[in-house]
Formats: sequence, structure tokens, C-alpha cells
Amino acid sequence: MEYRQQIHEYIQQRRDEILHTLKELIRIPSVRGEAEEKAPFGASCANVLKYTRQLYAQNGLETDLDEEGGYLLSYFGEGEKALGLFAHGDVVPVSDDWVFTQPFDPIEKDGYLIGRGSKDDKAAIMISLYCAKMLKELALPFSSRLVCFTGENEETGMQDMKSYLKKHTAPDFSLVCDTAFPLFRGNKGTLQFFATQKVPMDGVCDFSGGTAFNVILGEASARIGDCTYTEKGISRHGALPEGSLNAAHVLAKALLQTNRLSEHDRCQLQFISTVLEKYYGEVYGISHTDPDFGKLTVTNGIAKTDGGKISLSFDMRYGATLDIEDAKGKIVAFFDANGWQVDFVSEAPPFIVSEEDPYIVACMETFKKFTDQQTARPYVNAGGTYARYLPRAAEIGTWLGGETNALALPQGHGHVHQPDECISIEGLLNAIEITMLMLLECDKA
Repeated sequence: MEYRQQIHEYIQQRRDEILHTLKELIRIPSVRGEAEEKAPFGASCANVLKYTRQLYAQNGLETDLDEEGGYLLSYFGEGEKALGLFAHGDVVPVSDDWVFTQPFDPIEKDGYLIGRGSKDDKAAIMISLYCAKMLKELALPFSSRLVCFTGENEETGMQDMKSYLKKHTAPDFSLVCDTAFPLFRGNKGTLQFFATQKVPMDGVCDFSGGTAFNVILGEASARIGDCTYTEKGISRHGALPEGSLNAAHVLAKALLQTNRLSEHDRCQLQFISTVLEKYYGEVYGISHTDPDFGKLTVTNGIAKTDGGKISLSFDMRYGATLDIEDAKGKIVAFFDANGWQVDFVSEAPPFIVSEEDPYIVACMETFKKFTDQQTARPYVNAGGTYARYLPRAAEIGTWLGGETNALALPQGHGHVHQPDECISIEGLLNAIEITMLMLLECDKA
């Protein structure tokens, strides 16, 4: 790591510039919207790519924007081997219970930058950009071709990645800046589905809440006659449900306390309450623990009512040793026995890279030297990122260190997909530095 001091000084000198640019990215409300010409995931998502292209271009870096595919490629170098940095500019929907600022009005407070996308994943755009800038401006030894991918559909389907792979060959090895350090060498598989009542409710109307599969439902409401009931829970990323409380579960329990329910509605609300109370697959008979990935999880992010029938979305994460077809059969049978039907929406298999892979070893050795954490080991990821579609990739973070939460935020605030999403400024600068050092070591691998 002989270039560490040079890299460190470069980043520290550009602290204000980095934060200013990240704030500009956060100000773009890039939640998926209606498809438009040259904006398949909505105008705001497309605007993130246009702004990012300007950032690369004004720094003299080659760029290629695929507007119909929904992704931007930026390059440095001409080597035969390609190394990739992957980031995304789209964000999950926002709620109205932010404490310090509005989601797309970023502010600095007590060493943190607060705003939707600050941690997931617009910080990764800054990491990619500044690694490319350092390679160009500092003349660091690098014989590979750096490919920086910026997408706009990671949170809602990853069609941008699928479009990219139809036209391009993936890099020999890629770092997906979207999780945490030291790195993640595999992803759980994902299965997303809707379960819908076969028979409508009698008197419960508009049972609804949530907008994303992978965000545990944080607020839900329903109506009985002229009375509206609203309940809140504790939202978390669907892949990491520990500590969450599903608002639809809370709402169903609250409605069961009223004396305004038919027997049918009472049975259905009891069923909903039971299904949403736990998240390890117990109710479906599919509990499973994988030796690498740990426990299977099934979480709910959306509730809606159409024609009097309640529909619930489910996001399931599972390890490589699960018989997924058997699990799907049990899910269908469970809901069918309770008067619901299941519609599978999307599915992606798990993947894992060997801990002995030379690129994994290079990144881990860099982390150990950078942090002096000699016993550190790579992780596997419960969430899903672009890495699952790449032939050889690992996931790293957008911040490193500075994690002490000095903001005293309420429970359920501050992390990815939560209100008051925030990133440690020191942690972001460290992430840029260590990512650059990892790239240099991967170049040698």
C-alpha cells in the first residue's frame, strides 16, 4: 500500500467537493417512475445518469450512456484485463416521518450527511468517480481497464443490469459498492410473490400500505365504514428483518379488537396477523438454515386492496442448499388452504465466490492492512445486488468507520431504506480510499 498516503491526501483535499457533488445527486428524487422515451424507469432515474455522465465527462473520462437500457458506462485505461466498479442511482420510496430534513434536501449534521440515497447507493457513484479520477490524475500503476457502471433500476428489478449483459462482456472481476466492508462474496437467492384473497372482505376496505417488495411495511391503514385506522411499525430492509415490526401485522391486530367485523373478516385478519408476525418461514413450513447464508427470511413490504380482495407482497431470501421448488410448493399449498392464491413475480438464484479466489484474497489483504483487523473474514449477503448477475464479483461498502450514531435518531431511522438515511462523512472518505487500494491490488492479481 505504498500509494496510500498520496491517495489519502488527494481525497481529504477534495472533501468539500465530494460532499457538494453527492448532495447534488441526492437532490434528484430518483424513485422509479412511469416509463418515458429514453427513460425506461422514469425521468428522475434517467436524470441521475445524465448528471453522472456530466461528472465523468468534465473530468476527461470516456462515457457511454445507454438511455434505453437505463445504464451508464464510464472508463479509464486500455488494459486487456477489465476491473469493474458498480453503483446505482435509483432509490427506494420515501416516507413523511423524517426528523432532520426532507428526503431529497440533504444536510450535514454532526459528521453525517443525511438524505435518501446517501448510503444506498449514491455514495457509490462518488466512490467510482473518484477512483477513476485518481487513476487519471495521480498516474497510479494500473494496467487494467476500469469499467464504472452506474444503473438506475437496482431497487426494482435490475433490468438495467440484464440489458447491459446482453450487449457487453462483464469485467474479469467487479466490486459492487452496495453493502459493507470488508466484503461479501455471495448473495442469498430471492423469490418475490403476491398472495391474494380468493374471497373479498365484507366490511374492511382499503387495507393498504408500502410501495416496495424489499422494504418491510412501516405504515398501514384500513377503513371500516366511516372509520379509518392507521398503525405504524418499524421498517427495515426486507433482507435484514431482525428488529422490524410489520405495520400490517399491527393493523390487523388492532382491527381484531373492534366489534365491527364479520366472522369472515375476523378470520382473514387473524390469518394476516399470523402470517406477518414472523419472518423465518415458520408459518409456511419452510424454515431453513444454510451453512453459508444462515436463516431463510420471508418479509412483507406491500399491502393493497383491489375489488375488496387484500393482496400482500412477500420477499423471500434463501441459501444455496434450499430446495426452492419444494419451498414454492409449500408456500402455494399453505396459502391455498387458507383461501388465498399465490402469484410468483420474480426469482433469482443464490451465488457464492470461493474465499480462496485471488481477487477475494487481494481485497481481504488490503482490508486487513488498512484497518489492522487481521482476523477479518468475508461475509455473505442476505440482500441482493448487481453482484448476483456478474460472473465474478464481490460486494463492498459505501462507508468504513465513523459508524457511531451521534444523531440520536429514533429506532428504525438512519440506515438504508429507512427515514433519515445517513452516511458518516469520515466513513465515506475512508471507503473511497480503501476501494482505490483494493483496485490497485486486484490489478496485480
